[in-house]
Amino acid sequence: MTWQHSKLRWALSAALITALGGCAAIPKVDETPPQAPLPPPPPAPPSVAPPLKSWEERALTSGAWRYDASRRTASYVAAGQSAPIITMACAGGSMRLETAAFASGGQAVAVDFKTSFGNTRLRFEPHGSGGNLLVLSPRDHKLDQMAFSRGRFALDASNGRTLTLPAHSEVGRVIEDCRG
Repeated sequence: MTWQHSKLRWALSAALITALGGCAAIPKVDETPPQAPLPPPPPAPPSVAPPLKSWEERALTSGAWRYDASRRTASYVAAGQSAPIITMACAGGSMRLETAAFASGGQAVAVDFKTSFGNTRLRFEPHGSGGNLLVLSPRDHKLDQMAFSRGRFALDASNGRTLTLPAHSEVGRVIEDCRG
């Protein structure tokens, strides 16, 4: 064998070994690194009460006005109930608004009276067995505001209780009865 043959053999052998080495199976490495554990989710924000609707947007207190000409009263009564939620009565030359809705253990209750004409602070005094009473002159402008408010008026007591009542004709009737 000649030196050149040997060199050629050697080159072919090296090429063959290199080619075979390139065909060897290479183990696959997992290409995705292991994920670190996720941090715990942030604590939920404290629950926030939905914003309170303004008195003009609140649902009306469930019930209906009832007018009694012989007793000169208008009462707002919940469906299926016999006791009124609030009663307007002309008695002794004054208009009396009586309710147990704001009862606060025999204490006077400050009430925001809200109409489309504006807001006024009233004071319902303790009266009877757990009720509260407001006495107004029959000529008091607050009565006109109640009767002519756009569709409703509201009484919001300082103890958190509220009444949102429709301004129906029964309210105007008892006021007119009292004015004579």
